[in-house]
Amino acid sequence: MGLLAFLQSLLPERFTPDALEALRARDARTVLLDVREPHEFAEGHIAGSVLVPMGKVPHHAAAIAEAGLPVVVICRSGARAGSCDVVLRQAGAREVHTLSGGVMAWQRAGRTLVKGSKSPALAQALKKK
Repeated sequence: MGLLAFLQSLLPERFTPDALEALRARDARTVLLDVREPHEFAEGHIAGSVLVPMGKVPHHAAAIAEAGLPVVVICRSGARAGSCDVVLRQAGAREVHTLSGGVMAWQRAGRTLVKGSKSPALAQALKKK
């Protein structure tokens, strides 16, 4: 792999709400990793999302990568998720996507958010094999 290809593999790709729904339909094991803060998550999140605030992602990156599951990283607008996407790829995760525009784009696309702070445990979400 050349240097340019390697660097491009570290960059998050544009991933739309339609692409997220298609991935979930194709692979129910897909992990929706919401990297916002708990109060943001409680205000509204995509159903089935797992809350792991951005500051904790590096601590869980190896476990997420080892699970080998598709991961969609989500935040409010896509910026924090893009940073976490890179961390996960550097840890060895192979199928990582960033929801472009985050939950704001999800809502603009006419999709609903779930209110409340209940989140599945990360360990439970990673055992979907």
